[in-house]
Amino acid sequence: MHFPTEWILPIFLYAETHYKFKGIFSRLFKKEPEIVADAPFRIDAGKPIPVLIFVKDAHRYPIELEKIQIEIGNRGETRLFEIKISKIKIDEKFWHRIFFVDLPESFRGDVKLDVGIEIRMAGKPRRYRNDNYRISSHLPLRVFVSDEPVPRFQDLYFGDVHWHSYFTEDMVEFGAPVETAIHMAQALGLDFFAVTDHSYDLDDQRDNWLVNDAALPKWHAMKKEIEELNKKNSGIIVLTGEEVSVGNRKNRNVHFLVINSEKFFPGKGDGAEKWLRTKPDLSLTQILEQLSPEALAIAAHPEIAFPLLQRLLLRRGDWAVEDFQHPRLNGYQIWNGERDRSFFAGSETWEELLLSGKRIALLAGNDAHGNFNRFRQIGFPFWTFRETNEQIFGLMRSGVLARDGFNTKNLLQAIRQGKTIVTNGPVAELVVENESGERAEIGDEIRGGKLSVFFRAISSAEFGSFVEMKIIFGDLNQKRQIDVFNFAPENLKYEFETSIQFAHPPSAGFFRAEVTTKDERKQIFRCLTSPIYTVGK
Repeated sequence: MHFPTEWILPIFLYAETHYKFKGIFSRLFKKEPEIVADAPFRIDAGKPIPVLIFVKDAHRYPIELEKIQIEIGNRGETRLFEIKISKIKIDEKFWHRIFFVDLPESFRGDVKLDVGIEIRMAGKPRRYRNDNYRISSHLPLRVFVSDEPVPRFQDLYFGDVHWHSYFTEDMVEFGAPVETAIHMAQALGLDFFAVTDHSYDLDDQRDNWLVNDAALPKWHAMKKEIEELNKKNSGIIVLTGEEVSVGNRKNRNVHFLVINSEKFFPGKGDGAEKWLRTKPDLSLTQILEQLSPEALAIAAHPEIAFPLLQRLLLRRGDWAVEDFQHPRLNGYQIWNGERDRSFFAGSETWEELLLSGKRIALLAGNDAHGNFNRFRQIGFPFWTFRETNEQIFGLMRSGVLARDGFNTKNLLQAIRQGKTIVTNGPVAELVVENESGERAEIGDEIRGGKLSVFFRAISSAEFGSFVEMKIIFGDLNQKRQIDVFNFAPENLKYEFETSIQFAHPPSAGFFRAEVTTKDERKQIFRCLTSPIYTVGK
């Protein structure tokens, strides 16, 4: 018996509207394919905006795409662009096309895009605005056009380590083709991203998400598609991964990212594919002990609070300090696309881990499932629809310091070494030097009796001026953290640097940094660095 997942699972993808129970009315259902327009949430001035038109299930409901008009507005000025297309017959399960729109030179800041889509279905014309969901807002897409690229240091590369593609698909949701994310990454100023589809979706048949297939056709198809895209050398590195449902120390389901593994790891525990069969396929320890040296192992959004119903029916649980202790665990995804309590709870847990002696890198992702501009999801099954501007691709970024050149091998090695920061705006750089002139960067270890700490931070008009900057020392002997530098500047804009000398630091510990900025709309942006470790003389 197949369990109705939409009653208990959180929905983070484009909304699938064709599935419904017999005899139950659905406000979302319509005999048309899903049609979605999407675009990146920000772009550098001078770049064209990639506008995605994505159509799903046209193999069931064929259409002809006849006309696309894009109305762009900025500060009271409006321009209308008509995309020249011949009539396009669409009868595929997944169809997409990206159209590039050049903005007027004067357009800056918040820009609104209204995408008009005209189709013909069964001979009848139909018109839509931004999507064809029955009860969505159909509001314009919003793109921030920035005068400056995102702040960064030399050899710092940005990415999203948690993104779902159209290989995640079931009765309530679906993601976007991998190729579309490459275009969006280029527009956003990202350098890499990881495709991390659910383990309980990747073991299905290609055309039937109700049936598992031991030959793993979806897993192999995903790997092949990513390999071919990387060969095209777009400048964006795409990493292959999966989000595995694994058993924690209490044998309850938690989520875990495995990236760059040739081996597939099953995890159907909380996939709700069969009634009351919720036991994890593998424990966290079992997977960590099977991983190849080239693979990354990352705790996925460990502080997300699952609702009680999911805990009861899907056996979902929590990451605990004991679950992080395995030496093979590389990273901690502290950010999951939202400015919510899970980030602050994650910060506290990460600090506890560091003080216990665990060395683990900070990473950020968004858990976006095809959403590049606006998060669209089903609310109450068959009845309501929700939209937000969070949990969208590239909103929270992992920064990776790769000094030996930007390629897949160096990128993965730098993450394993903890050379990472997380940010949704500003960036911070930390260097420690000892009395012999040896220097350590984020993720490194340094020995010495007299240490100098060099700190630099950069923001921009887009992310606002500095509110607070901290350099923190974690004392492993006393099991506590100390603010060795805490500065709340006034009238300081977008760049700052300082240095601090320590004659007698504790023998074992770590330095890390935090930066907070605020823009004109009072939005808060943050950057946290992974540590530099000290080991005394």
